[in-house]
This record gives sequence, structure tokens and C-alpha cells, in this order.
Amino acid sequence: MDSVQLRPLDAALVVIYLLGVMGLGLWMSRGVKSTKDFFLAGRSLPWWAVAMSLVVSDIGAKDMIGVAADSYRYGVVMMNFDFIGCTLAVLLAAFLFMPFFWMAGIYTIPEYLGRRYNDYVRRFFAVAWTFFMLATLGTIFVSAAAMFKVLLGWPFWLSVGATAIMVAVYTTVGGLKAVVVTDAFSCAVLMVGAGLICGIGLHEAGGWTAMQETIREMDAGWTAHHFELVPPADHPKFSWPAVFLGLALVLGPSYWIGNQAIVQRNFGTRSENEARSAYVLCAAIKMFFPLLLVVPGLIALALFHGQLGIPFVGGDLAAPDENWQGNLVLPLLIVKLLPTGVLGMVVGAFLAGVLSNLDSYVNSASTLVVNDLYRPLVRPGASDRECLVLGRALVVAFVVCGAGASYLVDRWFESVFDAFQTALSFIQGSLFALLLLGMLWRRTTQWGGLAGMLIGVATAVFVHFHRPLLGYEGETSFLWVSWWSFAAAIVSTVVVTWFTTPYDEDRLRGLVCWIPLKEPTS
Repeated sequence: MDSVQLRPLDAALVVIYLLGVMGLGLWMSRGVKSTKDFFLAGRSLPWWAVAMSLVVSDIGAKDMIGVAADSYRYGVVMMNFDFIGCTLAVLLAAFLFMPFFWMAGIYTIPEYLGRRYNDYVRRFFAVAWTFFMLATLGTIFVSAAAMFKVLLGWPFWLSVGATAIMVAVYTTVGGLKAVVVTDAFSCAVLMVGAGLICGIGLHEAGGWTAMQETIREMDAGWTAHHFELVPPADHPKFSWPAVFLGLALVLGPSYWIGNQAIVQRNFGTRSENEARSAYVLCAAIKMFFPLLLVVPGLIALALFHGQLGIPFVGGDLAAPDENWQGNLVLPLLIVKLLPTGVLGMVVGAFLAGVLSNLDSYVNSASTLVVNDLYRPLVRPGASDRECLVLGRALVVAFVVCGAGASYLVDRWFESVFDAFQTALSFIQGSLFALLLLGMLWRRTTQWGGLAGMLIGVATAVFVHFHRPLLGYEGETSFLWVSWWSFAAAIVSTVVVTWFTTPYDEDRLRGLVCWIPLKEPTS
């Protein structure tokens, strides 16, 4: 695909945006003198800014690129990742889990798991989340490279390197406060940019009804269910049982309750009530994003299917074409549709998604390593100053390692969204099982949690790889991987719990719903 030359006005808008975001991030770095300032913004963040940061921490470059590609392939079913995978899960997090996380005064989710279960569980999830965040950074860098290839003609590594430098500058200095404030600004830009793509694209396609008719008249078997929010049970990727069990019951709640990059923003609010308010506002904003993310892929299918081609071998949904370049769906749409001035604004919106996703995961990964691995295992007596310096150094290290991981993501996965969800599915099932049982069932033991963690992750690995191992064709949806790992973790935790001794009540105060932090006075 040929690259496009940005006109002076577009280039100026992009440069102004970049300088503005970096300047804002550096300005917000003033006063960062401790690890509490760096990792939790000194618990001084306003709830509305946290809410907007939550939105763009979840929806960024990987989602703009990846969901457009997958909605081109699968249709409106992709809206379920927000409709049923977000709203209810966010409210569950706000009114059940967040109050206990807040009262516990924790920095990370593995820290809570360590208090509720034991250090083995804490270390395992700290390491697992660290590797997951590296994989996520890789997907974000691939998204940036796909866009810059079309917009500027940049080669892969130049795009990755430039993006890495931009985000490392203010995240290394400013920590969570710089991350959240720049995210709030980026959220507004992202919504405007995505809205422009949808509005102009639908106009070119003749409106929603005309777009539907165009897609339905293609006479392509793989588009038969493109406008079904709930596909049939035999759908190879997003069957309705998989959507309900894997997404609504496991992936959605686990992501909003147990994802360190998401939850850490709420730990930085001024109070428990503000943390809850941030989640509620986030849920309200997210109700608009299914259209903003999914519609561009449908527009591209209606207008440019001749250039983008068929993403399945022989039109068979069960046989994805490994050579199909799904990451170019959104870049092509932007290049073909947007006029001068608007193009620069939308590129700025895309960069908003890139920077917001990167800074969120880099800062959270640094927090995990310092608080769950370095302090407890390497230097228990480390000073706050030492940990602050290490945290900043780790930001740079994770940016570099994430850039390296982008090469593997680019080679192994059909779309960045698929890569992200696949990486999540290996740990989310067992993580959510432990959080759910640990918070709601006081009888759950440390050894039950350890067994559930190990068996759940092992189940996820087996379900994901069982087809090639047993000689079957095709692949297993990450939704089924999440569901079966969750089910295995629940069963194994309950079974082992019944044969092991639970902690006494004092050990569980403030960690379980039914045991208050303090005994009521008579």
C-alpha cells in the first residue's frame, strides 16, 4: 500500500499535539518525590480525570487498529466487548471490589492476592502480569507501525523507535500523575477523531442502511452474520455461548477488576468514593465506544473490500488467511476518506491512543516489579528513593523490551486485538476465580488458591494449544480458553479448600466482604 504525504496543515496539527502532550506530561511531573507520588500520584487524582484515563487505558491504538480489522472480518459482534464485556463488569468493580482494594491500601492486585492467599500466588501473578504487559506493549507498537507505514512511509523499526522515545520522556519523569492527566486530554481527542472517521465514512457509504445493503449484497459466505450482535452457536470465533461464558462472565469482569493497568488509576484517587465515581463515569463514556470502534471496520468493508481482500481462505470463517493484513484496515480508511486538516486531527487522535496505552502499561509494569518483586525479594530494606529511581529506570527498560516484543507480535498474530485478547486469556480465568472466591468466600484457603492458580493457567495453555497438539485443524477462540481456565480454577480451588485449613478471621480482616476491617463496638 502506498504511503500518503501529510500536507503542511496536517503535519502542523500532529506536531502541535505531540508537543502539547509531552509538555503537559512534563509539567505534571513537578513534585514527584516519592514512590507514592510516582506510582499512585500521591493519591491526589480527581475522579473525572481518572475516568477518562480508564477509557483510553482500555481503548487505545491496539483497539482502534485491531477492532477495525476484526469488525471487517466478523461484524457487529465486536461491539459486545463493550456492551457486555465492560459496563456490568465496571459497576461490579466499583461497588464490590474497589472498596476492599482501597481499604487495604495496596499498590497492586498481586499485593492483594498475597495478603489473601500467600506469597507464591503474589509472585506468580506479578511475573505473569509483567510478561503480559510486555506482550501488550508489543501490540501497541505494532499498531503505531501500521499507521505510520501508511501515513509517512516509515519502516517498522523507525515507527517503533519514534513512538518509544515519545512516551518514555514524560512517563519516566512524571509517573502516574503525568499518565492520567495526559490520558484525560487524549480521551477527548480520541473521541473526536473516531467520531470524524465514522461520520465521514458513513456519508461516503451512503448511510447505515446503504452500507448494510452493500455488505449483504457481496454474496460472500463469511459476511452472513456481520450484522448479528449474537452469532449462532456454530460460529467458529464468537459463538453466543462463548460470548456469554467467556466474555461476559470471565474476560470482562477479570479485565476491569484484576488488570493492574486499569485498577492502578483508581488507587490514585483522593478517596474511595472518588474511585467509585471514576468507574461509574467510565462505564457511561464507554457506552458510546462500540460504535466508534466497530463502525470503521464495516465502512472499510463496504467501500474498500476490493483493495483489502477476503480475510479467510475460500471465504471459510474457520480458515483465517495468515497473509491478510488486517492492521491496514483503519490506516487505509483514514488515508482514503479524510480531507486536509481533518486528517491531521485524526492522526493526532490515533497518537493519543498510542501514547495513552503505552504510558498506562509501562507505568503499571514498573509498579508491579518494584512492589511485588524487588522490595519483597531482592531488597526488603530498600529506601523509597532507591525504589523511585528503579521505577523510573524500569519505565525505560519496559519501553525497550516492548519494542522488541513488537517484532514477535507482528509475525505471529493476524490482528493486534487478537494478540492482546489471546495473551489475556492465559491468566484472566484463574485470576478472576481467585479474586471472586477470595473476596466472597471466607473459607477459601491459601492452598486452594495456589492450586486454582496453577490448574487454571495449565488449563488455559492446554485449551489454547490442544488442536495442533492432537492433530486437529483450526484454532480455539480465546473466549473458550478464558471460560475453561476459569471453570478449572474455581473447581480446583474449592476442592483443595475443603481439605486444607483456612486462615483465622483476624488474618482476613479488610480482605473479605463478610469480615469488616474493625470489630463493631458494643
